[in-house]
Amino acid sequence: MDVVLKWRRSQDIGAVLSEQPEPLVVGSPECVPRPCDLHPEQIVEHEYLGLLPEDLQEAIATWEEERLEEDEQEAKADFPTEYSSDLSLAPGWKVGGFATWHLTDPRTVDCTVCGTSMPPLLTAHHVEWDPASESWAPLEDRRPDLYRHVITPTGVYLGRGYLRVHTCPTDAFHPHRLSFQ
Repeated sequence: MDVVLKWRRSQDIGAVLSEQPEPLVVGSPECVPRPCDLHPEQIVEHEYLGLLPEDLQEAIATWEEERLEEDEQEAKADFPTEYSSDLSLAPGWKVGGFATWHLTDPRTVDCTVCGTSMPPLLTAHHVEWDPASESWAPLEDRRPDLYRHVITPTGVYLGRGYLRVHTCPTDAFHPHRLSFQ
């Protein structure tokens, strides 16, 4: 899989094309997004649990246990709030944010030119949110009759995990790197 990044200045961009050009080569149809509406929203997500200091991991575990006990005492039918699924690492397509390491141990992604740690610029995932939690779902999409349509709006399927494009914060023209999870 290859990703091509093209940097340009916003003042150089003209009118939106009515017909979007198709890529010249696509290895597989599920790598090309289908037309869909884009509704960007700014969110706050937190770092992968395994990369937090040990004392903070312990405090989160205690908090989750207390929340679970409270929910059980109040006989709540909802899913209890969990750090990993509800507060950290938003699923779906996102610009910036943190990387999930749920399938492997965390690893650094460093620039091959200058050695600087490269954060994710873009993350792509085949689903936008998990209906079992709904914590990352837009309010207007929290309807079971819409789930299958809104959970996978792009139709992109890159395997069982995430594709991340990392860029060098020191120099945007240093080669980007890909990571999969």
